[in-house]
Amino acid sequence: MNQNTMKMSAALAAMLFAFAAPAADAPSQALAWRDLLDDKLTHFDVWLSYRGDQIMGVLKGNPQGLKPVGLNPPGQNVFSARIENDEPVLRVTGEYYGCLVTKEAFSDYHFRVQFKWGEKKWEPRLTELKDSGILYHSRGDFGVDYWKSWALSHEFQVIEHGLGEYWTQATSAIDMRASPKKEGEEAPRWDPSADWMEFVSPNNHALAGSDEDRPGEWNQLDLVCIQDRCLHIVNGKVVMALKNARYKDQDGRWIPMTGGKLQFQSEAAELFYRRFQIRALPAMPAEYAKYFE
Repeated sequence: MNQNTMKMSAALAAMLFAFAAPAADAPSQALAWRDLLDDKLTHFDVWLSYRGDQIMGVLKGNPQGLKPVGLNPPGQNVFSARIENDEPVLRVTGEYYGCLVTKEAFSDYHFRVQFKWGEKKWEPRLTELKDSGILYHSRGDFGVDYWKSWALSHEFQVIEHGLGEYWTQATSAIDMRASPKKEGEEAPRWDPSADWMEFVSPNNHALAGSDEDRPGEWNQLDLVCIQDRCLHIVNGKVVMALKNARYKDQDGRWIPMTGGKLQFQSEAAELFYRRFQIRALPAMPAEYAKYFE
């Protein structure tokens, strides 16, 4: 090999290495965490329906011509963020029913966030447990369910001593391994050793596998979704695994739900969120695959 040929070969090898190196790093880059929350709520829209005390009239079948407040109302303070200890913290007053919703839709992801309860409660839940939720695979118009408050979706329930429970929203449905409803309990409970059960209205609520709530503390909530399979994880423990996420369209056809926006509910209770982070996932992590066998 002459000197010129050796130089060309060395240059070619260097070029190939330069192109190959980013490819080797691609998986770590794809899985990098991305922050969603800032003090301007840049990545979100706001939808509000009714004030809590107005919901009472709706519940009694007397809406009195009420119309939802609507999308991004000027001056709203139901959802607001401020910097605390050098990081943004979201406050949800709960006074109005509605949601903070991502402008972007997501699929094949791991979302994580921390939350803790505030002190305030509002009608119609003054004597009820503090309640909220994270709605995922969200799509379509707002106000299709529950007093015109939210969009078609699936719910990761956020409620005192029931973190990670499941509710359908509108015409959504899903399957999970669950034990039949027991005396004294209001719904079937997720059980990884039980048979698969369909959850579709009116059988639209399932209890978490265990109570992982830490009252008065920041609680870590993780949502892992690959296509139509999702896991609810609370303070590091899987409390529910679900598959076959779907919804029924106007023609009665079942349509798979493999991604969508994230909604964060305002539902008559004050709460705080911080550390909104999301990352793409190429596949279901091996540690969770067993839940879908």
